[in-house]
Amino acid sequence: MLVHDYNQRQAWKKRVYPVPNPTRSGFRWRASALRRLNQWSGRTAGQHPATIVVPALYNLMPAESLAMGWLSEIETLLLIRQRMTCAASVTGWDVFTFHTQHNADQFYDSTIGALRDTWMKEGNLSSQALLETRRQFGKPWDYHRVHARLVENLVFQSSLMDWLSNRASDVPLQFHVIGTALLSALVSAGSISFKAAVTTALKFGKRWDDALRKADGNSSEDEAGWNEFTRVRKLVEGRAAISMPVEREDLPKTDAPCRPFWYAPSATDEPLLITTAQDAACALETMNLGSWAACTSVARSADETIRGWLVSPLHHMARQCKWSMTDYLLATPGAAELFLDHIAPLGRGPMLQLPVEPLQNRFRLSRMKVTGP
Repeated sequence: MLVHDYNQRQAWKKRVYPVPNPTRSGFRWRASALRRLNQWSGRTAGQHPATIVVPALYNLMPAESLAMGWLSEIETLLLIRQRMTCAASVTGWDVFTFHTQHNADQFYDSTIGALRDTWMKEGNLSSQALLETRRQFGKPWDYHRVHARLVENLVFQSSLMDWLSNRASDVPLQFHVIGTALLSALVSAGSISFKAAVTTALKFGKRWDDALRKADGNSSEDEAGWNEFTRVRKLVEGRAAISMPVEREDLPKTDAPCRPFWYAPSATDEPLLITTAQDAACALETMNLGSWAACTSVARSADETIRGWLVSPLHHMARQCKWSMTDYLLATPGAAELFLDHIAPLGRGPMLQLPVEPLQNRFRLSRMKVTGP
């Protein structure tokens, strides 16, 4: 966390990561209460599937995915490790090293070291990629380099979305992704390949990095790095607004998603359903760095009655589900399992099919509006 301006080199405070530990009885109690509420309001529980809200960024601080236990869940670990290796083949540097080298909780240092040594011995982490990561991102302010954060986020987010989809094969789920999380959703839905998504994230991110640094004129490398760190941090915390669109020449070719999902360019925009390759292509044109900003409310689609939030508890968007009956923080494997076991099945039943107006007639480069579900 950024401290006083005159002591910027202490960019991250040492702290203990708060790991939510929800109880099975608590999830059962909420599920029971929701059933009673549905009956009281005269609606059936099978009207709507559970929604998984995926903010533009999953992590706020380094090593959060490790701290939250996702690398201890074997099925997720295999996919995350596979995508880390694939990303390294494109970028030349390693997401695991980038994600953990500025870790602020010493408790996890031994776990980080054990994983690193094991993966190097197994050949899943090359020493060359590790050294290149430390060379490129060795300064504390490097954690908010936009292109690196986009790739890091893509690895974790797409893996967790796939994990949820595989575990929820017998219960109805739908995803509502925000801003740059669109890349993860397109990978998870088979609309673009993971390698294409990594290449696209690098193109977007490097343009945004360059734009943020050019604003500093003739500043030194350290000054420009700290200025970018501060701007991005304020953006993620919702204390500043930045608008940087994408360039059409950087957009990948898309196929139709195998699973439709909801997408909004920012948290305050109403989501639209992505069902075709044209929808996906139009959605990509609306991506903006400004989607990283946290906000006090998130627009819902008409059928979002129960929502799980795929976000770490330190992220400011996690506040959206605090003390709520219908919003759940899916920050750990245990919490996600309990949500899938007790809450998501409330929507089991035939999904309501509604006509969707072609999105290409409603997309705008800066903002989208919707007149119906």
